[in-house]
Amino acid sequence: MLGWLMRRKLRKVIDSDILEARSMLSTMKRKLHKEGDEGTLAYGEGIGEVAGLLAKRFGISIPDALEARGLNWDQLDDASRDLFAALAKVHPMLDSPSQSVRSIAHKQGAGCLVLGHLYRLRFVTQQAPEAQQQTAAAAMADQIAEFARIMAEIGARVRDPSDARGLA
Repeated sequence: MLGWLMRRKLRKVIDSDILEARSMLSTMKRKLHKEGDEGTLAYGEGIGEVAGLLAKRFGISIPDALEARGLNWDQLDDASRDLFAALAKVHPMLDSPSQSVRSIAHKQGAGCLVLGHLYRLRFVTQQAPEAQQQTAAAAMADQIAEFARIMAEIGARVRDPSDARGLA
């Protein structure tokens, strides 16, 4: 009986992770439209910077970091936990009286938020007990990875910020 209850709770947690990631992606896309080119560049820079730090940490390429590829489940779990912990530390800086601190917090927060969800979903893809949840998590992770890649390219000025309008 206890095993059934634990599986049911795990199912709910995984479903919640997928829904939260979908909501985050939708919210980020709305923010891009609301904040325009300057905000889009900042978010793109933040995603690229955080991906660069992850690439160094795990000895992978930046493209792999932007897709959360080449890592085992333990590394994915550690990274997602660290990214969400960093996001919590960045959050109070959004209320700083200093504009430069708020700007940095927005950039880093965007990177930690997007990549935190991505790494969590890649973890779920490897660890979910049900094939349906693995498939749903992988599909959502692929959407977030594509978003992260495009945003990082915008942040690196390889793409135009107006390209973000096509993400909706």
